[in-house]
Amino acid sequence: MQRIVGVVLYCLAVMTGSAVALDVGVGVADITPDVEAYRVPLAGYGARLGKPSTGVHDPLHAKVLYFRDGDTKMGLIACDLRSITPEFKNQIVRKTARHGFTPDNLFVSASHTHAGPAMYPEKFWQLQFGVYDPKIVETMSTAVAEAVTDAVRNAAPARVGFGKGGAEGFARNRRLGYDTESRQAAGEKPAVASEVWVMRVDSMQGAPRALLVNFAAHPTILGADNMLITAEWPGVLQREVQKAFPGAVALYTNGAMGDQAPGGAQGADGFEKADDFGTRLAAIVSQIARGIETHESVPIGFSRTTPALPDIVFSENARKRYGKRFESALEALPRTAEIHVLQVGTAAVVGLPGEPILEVGRAAKQGVGALGFEQVVVVGLASDYIGYIVNEKEYAHGGYEVDARSYYGPGLGAFIAANAAKTAEPLRGEQRR
Repeated sequence: MQRIVGVVLYCLAVMTGSAVALDVGVGVADITPDVEAYRVPLAGYGARLGKPSTGVHDPLHAKVLYFRDGDTKMGLIACDLRSITPEFKNQIVRKTARHGFTPDNLFVSASHTHAGPAMYPEKFWQLQFGVYDPKIVETMSTAVAEAVTDAVRNAAPARVGFGKGGAEGFARNRRLGYDTESRQAAGEKPAVASEVWVMRVDSMQGAPRALLVNFAAHPTILGADNMLITAEWPGVLQREVQKAFPGAVALYTNGAMGDQAPGGAQGADGFEKADDFGTRLAAIVSQIARGIETHESVPIGFSRTTPALPDIVFSENARKRYGKRFESALEALPRTAEIHVLQVGTAAVVGLPGEPILEVGRAAKQGVGALGFEQVVVVGLASDYIGYIVNEKEYAHGGYEVDARSYYGPGLGAFIAANAAKTAEPLRGEQRR
């Protein structure tokens, strides 16, 4: 296992009584592929059979938060994409190396929109989502790198705070239809996301500069019949939060959303429903954000590990499903998992490389929280993609998440949760306001 850690130390500040200033910068990039110049298959639904997008409903963005405290710096990038590939992240790192970025201090996540470009170089994934054009990925990574540069240049002393609130009715557990009798016999209760978390970044004068939002739910209000590029409801959410805080940039990260479907959306068609969902959730986020008290002299740190994954294991149904593609899966699937933790004050932002179900996210949150963090936020679809991350209980129930896209056996969820805590361990004790 590789472990890289960076932590801001405050000995001098404590001895002298002086405050250590945290600088934060913000950047935005339009990463919408040009559907006129390129053939752009949409990743997210295999039922599209790799057909190209027919147009753009709304743009895709990548948004950057850059943190700097003395010699310690780190970046968080939130993208309107289905998932992040190592190729995409490595291109961004290479193009921002002059600013001091490496794979260890650059955190990249995806919203999981099912109407973003296919960007997987491996044949296994292209069979599901369509052939990708490396020029599209290169163009997007260049745009993101430029946004990182903007964030570095506009970095200024900042105040940071956190808040959370209830968001009941915005998610439902989509796995309850699998093995229902066994679930009922065991008295299982569905895990459902019901909380939204917000980080607010202010100027030293108290004006909001950025709002980072985390909520766990699939952006699947639109189905496979949609062939237009769209950020879906997370795009609406960000748009509406920015309306509520003029001049601020809203960023969205998904949570432990592997079994969480969007619920309660109203409208005459998919786009109206996405607009309704995102607008109503934005109202909750805005209310939470207005009540956040921000603080200066917030410590930062990062820790990243790449543990070797368990052996590749396909369920019996998965072997039947993939058939001859099993060998291509063995070639394409990662052998390590990137787990990434950013520390901002008393909060730990925990990046996991796939689609963890909510119970796995809660297990990771509990393990990291035991280290003393007051706020623990799990971000799915960060840095890489290893499929669905389920626990042993859910693996036994089978269903789509297990039989279609879970590749490392029933113990993967416990493995990832345990390694999240191990990754955060070096940051223990550094959470001071």
